[in-house]
Amino acid sequence: MQLRHFLYLFLPLILLPVLPAWAQDSFLLRGQVLDANTAEALAGASISLKERPSIGTVSEPDGRYSLSAPPGSYTLVIRYIGYENQETPLQLFSNETLDLRLAPASYSTREVEVIGTRLKPITQTATMGELDIPMQSVKTLPVLFGETDIMKTVQLMPGIQSGGEGNTGFYVRGGGSDQNLILLDQTVVYNPGHLLNFFSVFNSDAISNATMIKGNMPARYGGRLSSVLDVELREGSADSLQAEGGIGLIASRLTVQGPMIRDKAAFIFSARRTYVDVLFEPFLKNTEQGGVPYYFYDFNGKVSYTLSSRDKLYLSGYYGKDVGTLTLSSGRFEADFQWGNAAATARWNHRFSDRHSVDVSGILSNYAFDFTWDFGDITTSVETGIRDYTAKADFVYTPSAQHHLEYGMQYTHHTLRPRTGSAETAEGDVFSTDRILSKTAHQAAIYMSDDWNVTDRLLLSLGIRGSYFAQTGPFTFYEFDQNQRAIDSVAYAEGERVKTFQALEPRVSARYTLNAASSVKASYTRSAQYLHLVSNAYTTLPLDVWVPSSAIVEPQRATQYAIGYFQSFNQNMYEGSVELYFKTMENQLEYREGFVAGPSNRDLEYEFVRGSGESYGAEFFLRKNYGELQGWLGYTLSRTDRTFPDINQVRTFPARFDRRHDVSLVATYTYNPRWTFGGSFVYGTGQATTMPERRYLIEGTVNYQYGDRNSFRMQPFHRLDLSATLEGKTQRRLQSSWTFAIYNVYGRRNPFLYFIDSDGTPYSTDTKIQAKKVSLIPFPLPSVTWNFKW
Repeated sequence: MQLRHFLYLFLPLILLPVLPAWAQDSFLLRGQVLDANTAEALAGASISLKERPSIGTVSEPDGRYSLSAPPGSYTLVIRYIGYENQETPLQLFSNETLDLRLAPASYSTREVEVIGTRLKPITQTATMGELDIPMQSVKTLPVLFGETDIMKTVQLMPGIQSGGEGNTGFYVRGGGSDQNLILLDQTVVYNPGHLLNFFSVFNSDAISNATMIKGNMPARYGGRLSSVLDVELREGSADSLQAEGGIGLIASRLTVQGPMIRDKAAFIFSARRTYVDVLFEPFLKNTEQGGVPYYFYDFNGKVSYTLSSRDKLYLSGYYGKDVGTLTLSSGRFEADFQWGNAAATARWNHRFSDRHSVDVSGILSNYAFDFTWDFGDITTSVETGIRDYTAKADFVYTPSAQHHLEYGMQYTHHTLRPRTGSAETAEGDVFSTDRILSKTAHQAAIYMSDDWNVTDRLLLSLGIRGSYFAQTGPFTFYEFDQNQRAIDSVAYAEGERVKTFQALEPRVSARYTLNAASSVKASYTRSAQYLHLVSNAYTTLPLDVWVPSSAIVEPQRATQYAIGYFQSFNQNMYEGSVELYFKTMENQLEYREGFVAGPSNRDLEYEFVRGSGESYGAEFFLRKNYGELQGWLGYTLSRTDRTFPDINQVRTFPARFDRRHDVSLVATYTYNPRWTFGGSFVYGTGQATTMPERRYLIEGTVNYQYGDRNSFRMQPFHRLDLSATLEGKTQRRLQSSWTFAIYNVYGRRNPFLYFIDSDGTPYSTDTKIQAKKVSLIPFPLPSVTWNFKW
């Protein structure tokens, strides 16, 4: 199917703006949700009708909302985490505009909401596996080194597994780390980690809200198989100049926000940097090391400008980098490395009418890793990365109380550098692989979805996405003989189309309300992924490389089925759910057996082998939403397998991130207006890996015979973390707090990796071979952070 066929299929999308509205059986309420003190827009606030709870919406990133309802008298209910709930009488007998101002919750009556609380009761929405993550909640939980982190908090939810001790990488329902779509103000973040993934690139002070979708992804999202983490930056205060930040053990941060033009424009700017390299330099300047050779920094910025009552412009950006040096062999080997992300988004929001709006965006995303080393008389440089230029338009149309339509289109130009590099000798000879190994591709998509209230009990969410991907030159396709020697080739010129792919990706979900407190849901999702990350490591490290679908590598595809039961108790004081899922994955990638990384002119895709995957499981979730004591208990029982014709003798084997049991217990307790305590406990089945099973001698040489792929299980993982937050007294507009935390309270030696060690004479028969584990943080690690806000 060609791209033009997709355009014909979705031609009605282009005509929607000129279509008349459905019969006037309902009226539209619209407006903006704002902070009553600062006039800052509040994204993700829940707005619903008390008399008809099935009619509701969530405020957009700019705080705007709209909903349709039949004429009548209602009570408008507004809820937002960290703010007082509000109920407002509403007479809806014509189209109305109503701005809503919410007051922050006071200490005497506040209800500290925890991460993952859905802004609408889980029994009402059709979406499965969707979690809203407000930053007010993230900051109450204990974390490594005192640095609050969205991605580590996400790992505490059922169906989401961590990438390892202290790591921000995560795996969702059997998918790899590259199968998670991570967005920052609509920009794709390809490597979301700092400090070898111990910290994420997301600065908590700069973020207003984040949404995690681990199941039925709406049609507006595409390009990944497993999940979406959609992070929104704050717009900045439109009312007054403010500053906030914190000083922790290894990093400090500062955020400044305020108005640029009164009632017209606002800004926010945030910066963060580690400083252990600066603090330790005086103590190490006379040593051989000379200092701590590693640091990272990042910047976030956003400007919003109101052009008119119907038009608003947003400009946002991110820049972050990790920088380090390495010296070995008394200076004979010296290396410099750096990696980082750059992102920029320009977005224009326009409202055609009260019922119809559009967001038009231009986006830049860039990730690069550079490694340069000197050894002997040779200087070598290696670079890997990816750069995207994206244009997209997203429409929202609410023709009636029964229908909420979203539709749009997107185009991205990809430039990938899987492993370009160069080497220069002392004589000036240069070898480069840039021309051979750079990749270019074009990706396009068009989508449409409808949230359809069929009856008061039945809600259907219907969506379809058409995607297109084209690999273009320069590219040379080789044929190899059984000894891996090239015997023929076909060369493609720059810009010449090499291979194209298309896919239709339907998404369907349904919610049926059994009664006011319970519902059942079901979903079906078909998705395709055209960019791939293949790694020998357990997590997404900077040296991992992204490659496009091509004449060598087919796109990954996945189909997921899910069904669940959802229940709330005591006026949503408690809520629980049970979700079952089954997922199949096609064209999964691994390195071929015997592959060794190193310099080569051979395209990396020739080193991959292709197989299939299967994952299924049950997720149990129970949460307390309100009161002095809040928290949740999550448990996942799952299995994830892989089958590759060229690996493990075609026998099915567990994926590296297969985890049979996964438990998370999280709690926060408000002792009084000044003290808040938090804690989390996690337990998980040990990761699967491959280890030697036998050792033998051949002509005096020690050889190892390895077991089946991923047949060895590490020890189970478990850890307890605790924290306490002390609120200071406000002095001249300055508010401050101290957060004390202990990571790994009882000093569990969780395994990070295993290595083979032997006791006895190397070549004797009495030598004992055993696997020994390496732990990253095998002791309690305290931290303290001072936070302030002015």
